[in-house]
Amino acid sequence: MKVKQPNTAMIILAAGRSKRLGVIKQNLPWKNTTLLGHVIEQGLASDIDEVFVVVGANAKSILNKIYSYDITIIRNGNWQQGMGSSIAYAIHNISEKTLNFDAALIALADQPLIESKHYNKLIYSLYEYNKTIIATQIDGRAGVPAIFDSKHFNSLSKLNKDYGARNILSAKSEEVKTIDIGNKIADIDTIQTYELLYKQFGTPMKN
Repeated sequence: MKVKQPNTAMIILAAGRSKRLGVIKQNLPWKNTTLLGHVIEQGLASDIDEVFVVVGANAKSILNKIYSYDITIIRNGNWQQGMGSSIAYAIHNISEKTLNFDAALIALADQPLIESKHYNKLIYSLYEYNKTIIATQIDGRAGVPAIFDSKHFNSLSKLNKDYGARNILSAKSEEVKTIDIGNKIADIDTIQTYELLYKQFGTPMKN
């Protein structure tokens, strides 16, 4: 029996300043695009219905790199408040436009090893396992990317600190199913990590 597919919005968080790296992380080269561009491409290649990208710091420079993608841009003027602020603002934005999504998949701009097939697994697992949150297993705990049933939109819209969705994943643990992705979850928090991953996985593809 074919598993039902939820009408899903993907929210890519790309509003941070990348202070620790000292460069605009979202614009770092990755394959034939940028870190953010690659995440967008994987989202568009999945069974997501619409891709939203939340920008804040360095918005003009970032938008210059991704203008050609079929996505919806959300500008978070309060990006300094952290990931929670960006999630809440995106959910408010979607709700105000009365866009009726069954679920929201929250992803980060700095996880380029995650492919469209993992996003699809999260999407279809939402109904397959009869859970309202499907998260990615990271070091034995639930993390993002994660997909949230619309029943959690109100809670997501109230986030306002730099905790992202972590508090909801913890508070609603009985409603969470985790999907293991092995070693493909590495976040890029330092230039050293970026250079290592780029050399292994991110060099441009030859025509």
